[in-house]
Amino acid sequence: MNKKKILSVSAATVIMLGMLSACNETGTKPPTAVTTPAPSTMAGDQQSQAEEIKVKDFELENKEITFLGSWTRNPANGKNKDVALELFQTKFGGVINDITVPQADRYSRLATLVSTGDSPDFFSAADMDSFPKGAINGMFQNLDNIIDFNDEWWKDVNYLNDKFIFQGKHYVAAISPEIDVLMVYNKSVLAENGLDDPAKLLKEGKWDWTACKKMMTDFCSKSDDHYATDGWWIVKGFSNSTGVPYIGLEDGKIVNNLRNELIDEAQEYLYNIRKEDMAYPVWDYNWVSNPGNVGLGKTLFYPVGYWALTEVETEYGLSKYGKIEDVGFVPIPKCPSADAHYIPARITGYMMCSGAKNPEGFAAYLYCEVAAANSEEAEQITKDQYFNEYGWTDEMWEMRNTIFELVRKNPVFDFYTGISDLMTDALDNPSKEAYHQNNTSWTKTREEIYNSVQSEVDTANKALES
Repeated sequence: MNKKKILSVSAATVIMLGMLSACNETGTKPPTAVTTPAPSTMAGDQQSQAEEIKVKDFELENKEITFLGSWTRNPANGKNKDVALELFQTKFGGVINDITVPQADRYSRLATLVSTGDSPDFFSAADMDSFPKGAINGMFQNLDNIIDFNDEWWKDVNYLNDKFIFQGKHYVAAISPEIDVLMVYNKSVLAENGLDDPAKLLKEGKWDWTACKKMMTDFCSKSDDHYATDGWWIVKGFSNSTGVPYIGLEDGKIVNNLRNELIDEAQEYLYNIRKEDMAYPVWDYNWVSNPGNVGLGKTLFYPVGYWALTEVETEYGLSKYGKIEDVGFVPIPKCPSADAHYIPARITGYMMCSGAKNPEGFAAYLYCEVAAANSEEAEQITKDQYFNEYGWTDEMWEMRNTIFELVRKNPVFDFYTGISDLMTDALDNPSKEAYHQNNTSWTKTREEIYNSVQSEVDTANKALES
C-alpha cells in the first residue's frame, strides 16, 4: 500500500486532540429555554397496538416533565413517536418539555439549573458519562423513592440496574443494554471483492478477530486505495470486545484494567492493522474520517454506534454506506482469547436530576419506558417504524435482534468517561492516539497515563465509600 505523507508529531497531536474532542460531541444547538414539544406522529394502526400495552397506574397532578440533553426527547415535527412517549401521552396525558444544549455543555447547564432552583426532571444516561460522577457530585438523586426495582415491571432488568448503585442506592433507571460499537459495511462491495459476508460468518460461529483480519488483508491487497477500517470508535470497540473494560465497576468498586493482558492483546491487534497500512489515514486528511468511502468501495468496515443505523441523511447515517439494501452490519468480532462473544455496550436509561420538580411524573414516564421495552406490540411498532422511516430490510432487522440478544447476554460497560473529566482527558485521546499515530505504542501510552488514571480511580473509590 502506498505510504502517505505524515504530519509532524506535534502538529498531528494538536489537530487530533481537537478533532477527537469534536467527535465526542453530538449536539450542535446553542442553549435554549424550555421548548414546547412539536407535534409528532404515530400511524393509526400503531396507536391501536400501543393502546394494548399495559402500564402501571399513576395518578398525576402534574403531567409535565422536563428533559435536558443534547437531543430532544420529542421527535421532530412529522417524525415517528416511539412507543414510550406515546404511552406517556395517552395513558397519563403527559408532556415532556425539552431543554436542548450542545453535548459539551450538558453538565455546566445542569449545574446552573440545579443551583438556581430551576432543575429539569431527567437526563439521559446513554452516553455512559453520568455515573458515578454525577451521583458523587450531587447532580442526580437516587431513584429508590420513586421506583421499586424488584417489582414485576423491572424484574427482567434488575441485574442491569444493580450495576449502577452508589452508596446502596440506584441512580440510573436502565431500561435495556444498547450496542455501543458495531461494524458497518457494504454487501455489494464484499461480493465484488470475493469476500464472505460477516453476517454469514457470525451465524456459523466463525466471526472472530482472525476471520476479520483475513478479510481486511484480502481487501487491502486488491488496491493501494483500499483501507480496512476508518473512524474513531474502533479502538474502544475492539478493546471492549475482550470482555474487559478500560475502567470497570465491580462489587461497588471502580477497577483500573489498563494492564490487563486481554487489553494488551486487543491493542496489539489494532497496532498490526495500523502498521500494515490498512487503516484509513485520517492524519493525512486533517484528522477527518470518511464513512462515505464504505459506499464507494474504498473502505471495508466503519465501526460506529448503533444510533447511526437509525439516521439516514446525517454525517454517519445509512446513506453514507451505499444503497440501504446493500448496507450490512455485524458486532465487533469475537476475541479468540475471550470466553464469550462480548459486546461493547451502553444503556438506554435515565437519571433524575437533583431538585427535580416532578419526580412522580418522571416515575410514570419510566414505567412507560420499561413497559414498552418488554412489549411484543412495541417491538412490532418499532420494526414498522424502522422499515418505513429508515428503509430497513428483513436482514437488518434479523441482525439487530441477533446483536441485541448478544448484548443482553454479554455486555461490556466501560465507565472511564463516567469517573471524572480528568479521567476522560487522561484516557480517551491517548488510547486513540496509540492506534492512529505511527510512533505511539499502546504499552508506552499506557505507562505514561497509568498513574494519572489510577489516581482518579482512587479518588472516586474514596467518594463511593464515604
